[in-house]
This record gives sequence, C-alpha cells and structure tokens, in this order.
Amino acid sequence: MLKLLSSLLFIAAPASAQPLSTLNEVQFAECIKLAGTDPASAVTEASAWTQKGGGYLARACHGYALATDFKFDLAIPILTEAAKLAEEKGDARAARFWAQAGNAALAADTPDAALAALDKALAAQTLERAERADSEIDRARALVALRRPADAEAALTTARTLSPENGTAWLLSATLARRMNKLPDALSYIQTTAALLPRDAAVALEAGNIAIAAGDEVTARTQWEQSIAIAPNSRQAATAKAQLAALAASAPPSAEPQSR
Repeated sequence: MLKLLSSLLFIAAPASAQPLSTLNEVQFAECIKLAGTDPASAVTEASAWTQKGGGYLARACHGYALATDFKFDLAIPILTEAAKLAEEKGDARAARFWAQAGNAALAADTPDAALAALDKALAAQTLERAERADSEIDRARALVALRRPADAEAALTTARTLSPENGTAWLLSATLARRMNKLPDALSYIQTTAALLPRDAAVALEAGNIAIAAGDEVTARTQWEQSIAIAPNSRQAATAKAQLAALAASAPPSAEPQSR
C-alpha cells in the first residue's frame, strides 16, 4: 500500500500574506490529529466544519481523513478542491494539498490524475526537500503505471538527489533498473538500499529478484529466504515463497546414485 503523506504536511504554518485566524488553525490541527486515530469521526467533524464556513482547511482535513480511511476515490476531489482554494488564498500549503491529492489518486489507480496533481505540487516550488522527494517518488510510480519508464527513472534520480537517505527512492530505482535490464545499476541501487534499510522484507525480495536476473541462483535463494525470515506473514514473503518454489521446480533432477 502506498504511504500516506504525513499529517505534519498539513499543520505546518501557512505562508499566506493574510494568515487565517488562530482559531481556524487550532481546529485544523485538532481535526488532522483526529483523522490519524479515528478517520470516520474526522470526516463527520470536517463536514460539519465545512457547513460552518471552514473553507479549504476543513476540506483538506476531510480529504485527509477519507484517504486515511482508504477511501481514496472520495478523497481525490476534496483534496483537489482544498488545493485550489488554498492557492486562491495564497497559502503555501496548497502544494502539500496537491501532493496529497496526487498520493490519493495513485492509491486509487488513476495515474493520469496523480501525475497532474503531483506536477502542480512541484511547480509551486514551496515544498521542503524531503517532501519534494516524496512527490518525485509518487510521480515515478505514476509514470511507471503510464508506461513511461525513462521519465520515471529521471524522477527517481531527482528524488535520490533531494533525499539521499530515502530508502524507498533507492529501492524503486533498483526495481526499475532491473525491469529496464540495467543490472549493474540495479545492483548498485539495491546495495545502497540495504545499507539504509538493513532488515526490510521488500529489500531482500528485490535483492533476490536482481540476483536471479543476473543468473546468481544461490544469492537469489538466500535473499528470498531472508525476506521470509524478516516478515513471514507479509506480501513480500508470499512472493518470495512463490519465487523459491518456481526455482525449485526449474532445477534439474538430482542424479541417481550409481549402483555398486
């Protein structure tokens, strides 16, 4: 599942020429906090706040709560509205609302909408470096879904430059390089990923995938077994088990012992 953008993106101080009242900001922070623990109640609260003139902050909380509750298709238009209204008011958080709308669209499997929103987020040039890196990572995912691997590769390069400590950027770079048959790059990226995320089932799984693509069955088997050991009940472990089974099925039968 895609990682939702942190609620901290929403409660950072606005950079508006005409700041909103302190009361609105306090209510916004409380609404976002509630969304993190009880999204259904936050939706109800944000809806009521909207009816009372809460404006784009109420809409932003409403959309965030829906996304937190995995109702991504419902969150997209509300977060988009929040972003547009924030732009009209000169609030720099508009870029963050666009980024969240793009993240939700990606989770809803609508990569075209995701890419459009993420491009708007980045065009504003108000996101922090780490936030820009996360948006570039989401852009890369959308571009892969749209079958634009070269553009996705460029987005990931930007993400790694912006946030060299971001393990997800390196992991996705390794996966994309393998799929593009750039195995030396894939190996280099996965080695960096492993240093950043030393015990991660997804990293071990991808390391095995790269090894098998390079013809190294021994390393592939070791990495897939490690993925299972790290998180036995995970989706990555299930994939690793399937890969190991396929590897075993393709192995030639062992030689029969010679009779004396």
